[in-house]
Amino acid sequence: MSVTDQLYATCASGLEQLLAEEIRACGGSNVNVAGSGVRFDGALDVAYRACIWSRVANRILLPIHSGSAASPEALYEVVQEVDWAKHLEVSGTLAVDFYCSHSNITHSQFGALKVKDAVVDQYRDRFGVRPNVNRDQPDVQINVYLYRNKARIAIDLSGSSLHRRGYREQAGPAPIKENLAAALLLASGWPTAMEQACTFVDPMCGSGTIAIEAAMIACHQAPGLHRDYFGFLGWLQHDAAVWQQVKADALAARKPSACLIVGSDNSAHAIKLAQENAVLAKVDDAIEFVRHDVLQGSVLKSLNKQSQTTQQSSHEKGFILSNPPYGERLSADALFYENLGKQLSQNYSGWKVAVITANPALLKHARLPFKPLLDVRNGGMDCQLFEGTIPLVADANAASLETEQIDATDFINRVKKNNKHLKSWVKREGIRAWRAYDADLPDYAVAIDVYECANKHVVVQEYQAPVTVNAILAEARLNAIMAAIPELYNVSAANVHLKVRQKQAGRSQYERRASQGISDVLVEQNCEYELNFTDYLDTGIFLDHRKVRRHIFDSAQNKKFLNLFAYTGAATVAAIAGGAKSSVSVDLSNRYCQWTERNIRRNQHNPVNHSVVKSDVMQWLAENKNLSFDLILLDPPTFSNSTGIDADWNVQREHVSCIKACMALLEKDGLLIFSNNYRRFKLDMAMSAEQGGPYIIEDKNRWSVDTDFQRNARIHQCWFIRHA
Repeated sequence: MSVTDQLYATCASGLEQLLAEEIRACGGSNVNVAGSGVRFDGALDVAYRACIWSRVANRILLPIHSGSAASPEALYEVVQEVDWAKHLEVSGTLAVDFYCSHSNITHSQFGALKVKDAVVDQYRDRFGVRPNVNRDQPDVQINVYLYRNKARIAIDLSGSSLHRRGYREQAGPAPIKENLAAALLLASGWPTAMEQACTFVDPMCGSGTIAIEAAMIACHQAPGLHRDYFGFLGWLQHDAAVWQQVKADALAARKPSACLIVGSDNSAHAIKLAQENAVLAKVDDAIEFVRHDVLQGSVLKSLNKQSQTTQQSSHEKGFILSNPPYGERLSADALFYENLGKQLSQNYSGWKVAVITANPALLKHARLPFKPLLDVRNGGMDCQLFEGTIPLVADANAASLETEQIDATDFINRVKKNNKHLKSWVKREGIRAWRAYDADLPDYAVAIDVYECANKHVVVQEYQAPVTVNAILAEARLNAIMAAIPELYNVSAANVHLKVRQKQAGRSQYERRASQGISDVLVEQNCEYELNFTDYLDTGIFLDHRKVRRHIFDSAQNKKFLNLFAYTGAATVAAIAGGAKSSVSVDLSNRYCQWTERNIRRNQHNPVNHSVVKSDVMQWLAENKNLSFDLILLDPPTFSNSTGIDADWNVQREHVSCIKACMALLEKDGLLIFSNNYRRFKLDMAMSAEQGGPYIIEDKNRWSVDTDFQRNARIHQCWFIRHA
């Protein structure tokens, strides 16, 4: 075998660049990615080093012949063109791997049988005897790849897939292949981290594969060092002296790990398997395995309790790589990932973390700053490797945040300042419900609404913290807020209600939560509104629409009023109280239609001229073109994917057609009030008379935002629209 002989190394799809780097490190030249692998040049020592050192490769192949094989007979002839006596003793054993793609031969087992027949027939014709087949550990493993009717014939120097290191005799459920585990470690930067003496943790280690591969890298141990079988050992052109030198070099390269490597799992059986596998891999001296539940605090604390390690490593610099449950054999839900994110944030602040998953949507619930790094396949599933750094807890030990008292002085002072600023306005305007605080301080990202009902209530809405903020720190700050509010607002702790405001799908912000049934009645402009403080994200009245309701009250005398996307009918009640002679309230939700009806009855209005209709708004507009109104409120959701209708609603996409449908029902001197809460919304001004359109459009955004919302003036947008 000369220096210029070409070799081919195969790997799983997506790992080609990692493999190319390894082959170069083994001495390969002219290394080029080709298909699911790399081509390279090298002598026997390069091939042997690739077999023993590659952590990523599946097989190392030595191509020996190629030719056209458009039929079974042609394949037979091409295989017979090889002088097999140069590769295999007549008394030896063989096996055939056959792969085909875009070829006339489509059955791999048939192709393998044809190749085997060609080889053994050559021996029988020449020597009168034939070699035997051994599918487990043959002297020569023949690899044939048939692509577009061209056969490439190679000797498989690895013999069997190189992911079989020889240490994993048993595995738990959903094991990860050894070479995939190694690839994830290489891709996510473990070799660099270990040089910095970082602590390594796999907190869901199963049978220990990732931790063992991490230890092999940290110990500079060749992954094939203790493997007892390679495909070249029975090959006639094998050079035993070269192999012994390559193996001796690998033995000499091994050194103790400079960092602490820990694997943990909540299964005692999994830990037992992991420990046994580490012994077989001869890295048991480099790994600490401990039974521990990742959702129950720091594994390092459990390690200190359960074992006595002398390993010197800085826990301030750490590296986590894990294969958490996500698939068919192991499953987890959003709550698991939410709790996982909190535990990692609390116990591993500042650490590098990488995870492989087939369900990125679930991973988002961990609320960690993950970014995709690599697309791979694991156990027949399309997966992605994500990586990120757990946000630091500034000036605090993350592990002590459970008992640490967050200093909320800045928040308390800001709330007191706001209360003083709003006090005279609240009294002067007769306001009974207002926004008192709205994420004024970035570290305390909540909105606080005060409701002076028969009983005083305070609603705290937590804006979901960005992933760049440590989740446990954000939780600790929220706890500090909740502890301070009763005294700040002189309210019972039982009447302080916490809600999390985040991006919602469709109408989910209006959907019912776990029912607690805490309700009360708010009085606004002598109108009574039923509120629910616990069962929904919103309470039943939009405080930021206070000025719109007042305008409707002032303008509704003897008017026909239409309320579209009516929600709980607060605007309808204001219109009726203002003297509207009739009203129609339209909403698709049966629950909110009933709520609207209760609000109308509560205010002792005659329901005869005030109808509440359960319907999709666009459908209702299309079916009621004969009606007319003097005053219309159109306040649609940003998005809606209600099961009650076929089409999804998108306010940016649908607003023009919806406005036009409303204007078709509006009297010539009538008014359409159009508002929405989509912050990126852009009104199509082609409808404006200034641009040749049919309507006079008046921007009322600034007018519609009352004093308590001026710190966050983008809370909604509002326009008055009239016929030109």
